[in-house]
Amino acid sequence: MHKLLFFFSVASLSVLLFFHGSEARQQEVPLPNACHFNQINSLSPAHATKFEAGQMEVWDHTSSELQCAGVTVTRITLQANSIFLPSFFTPPALAYVVQGEGVMGTVASGCPETYEEVGGGGDMHQRFEDMHQKLENFRRGDVFASLAGVSQWWYNRGNSDVVIVMVLDVTNRENQLDQLPRMFQIAGSKTQQQQPLTWPSGKNAFSGFDPNIIAEAFKIDIETAQKLQNQKDNRGNIVRANGPLHFIRPSPRQWQQDDNGIEETYCTARLHENIDDPERSDFFSTRAGRISTLNSFNLPVLRLVRLNAVRGVLYSGGMMLPHWTANAHTVLYVTGGQAKVQVVDDNGQSVFNAQVQQGGLLVVPQGFAVVKTAGETGFEWIAFKTNDNAYMNTLSGGTSYLRAVPVDVIEAAYGVTEEEAKRVKFREMSIAQKGKGNQCRENIPNKAGTCETKSCDAECVKRHKKGAGICGQDSDKKPLCVCYYYGCPRPPP
Repeated sequence: MHKLLFFFSVASLSVLLFFHGSEARQQEVPLPNACHFNQINSLSPAHATKFEAGQMEVWDHTSSELQCAGVTVTRITLQANSIFLPSFFTPPALAYVVQGEGVMGTVASGCPETYEEVGGGGDMHQRFEDMHQKLENFRRGDVFASLAGVSQWWYNRGNSDVVIVMVLDVTNRENQLDQLPRMFQIAGSKTQQQQPLTWPSGKNAFSGFDPNIIAEAFKIDIETAQKLQNQKDNRGNIVRANGPLHFIRPSPRQWQQDDNGIEETYCTARLHENIDDPERSDFFSTRAGRISTLNSFNLPVLRLVRLNAVRGVLYSGGMMLPHWTANAHTVLYVTGGQAKVQVVDDNGQSVFNAQVQQGGLLVVPQGFAVVKTAGETGFEWIAFKTNDNAYMNTLSGGTSYLRAVPVDVIEAAYGVTEEEAKRVKFREMSIAQKGKGNQCRENIPNKAGTCETKSCDAECVKRHKKGAGICGQDSDKKPLCVCYYYGCPRPPP
């Protein structure tokens, strides 16, 4: 089967990104000799902690792969109508919503409660029903930031599980403790099956104080103070809500009016962006796949987190040509399908050559070359990189190393003839253009108001043999199937 080739590069931005992101990890000290590999392994969660309404799976932070990258990884599952209780991490983190939707609250110290609900009586007798800081909706494909020491909580308002993968940068200079992953719980309790040497550890911040101190500080009775400590509660950090929760929320129209897209302070900083929408792809091929990048240029808060994210989708048989990340390690999590991945180190030795499947994790160290070839069901992944402006170089393709080197240098370097050197240098351009006609697009609405990638692609192929379908949104942000295909009539001049 002819393998479709998919390539991309941001080499033209390399110099700009280098100077902008050069301070990203300059004060961070990864473990010495952690990146010396004879072989890299694909990783799975080492253990899971089950709570009343979900679970938290963690990867082994002592593995050589994660120590090389200076990160640790967790996967959090929230059942329907459940809450991940307020907690914070000492290192900054970046998370990706694999599935589901909900509401996220971020509690930033010193920021005002800008959401107020007033009720009762006339103007002279109004009283505040509630007030809290800003809330944000999240959905599948969202990437959101978690700042060091800033508490967050999540609520699953849907009918299915929410699954979130989070990468914590334990070697980041904002983490002043050590390189052990730590989660501090503002609420919640320890479950009966939690182990003392694993994280999360279990008890919340109130539990260690004398109840009399808590009662005096909050002007409450002792019984209420003891409830805050959750001493008799073993539900853990993900609990089931008593019915649907209601929050103070402005309308979507108010959101659009309030956001000018420029002014952004610590208290009003936008913490998330959806990276799964095909319309925002940085690189797109109807025959091979797409790539979307999220960095501190399009999400400024990442300058504080010092991580970025890349979302990739390859169709069946698609290939992402050999490339390497010049200024960051890569933590790749497989969200769908499977692929054969090959990784080559600085000595030209293959350190990984195997299949990766959904739920698998692979660390690619800085500078190591990698190539991905999708299987029959395609391949989808989210890659977290340890630099808020990580950039890539490619071995082949339009802006690659080989394209930039003179033909004579290629001849001398590889001992090939002039004809062979030209074939190697320009081969990708001819393949990319082969068989392509006029590209067309057709929107295929769904009466149910939903879109599923596989069924969308199947419907597109049914209508147009050379088509490829992806899920997108219409002008009203409603899901629909977008079909791209070749061979349609050219528009009249």
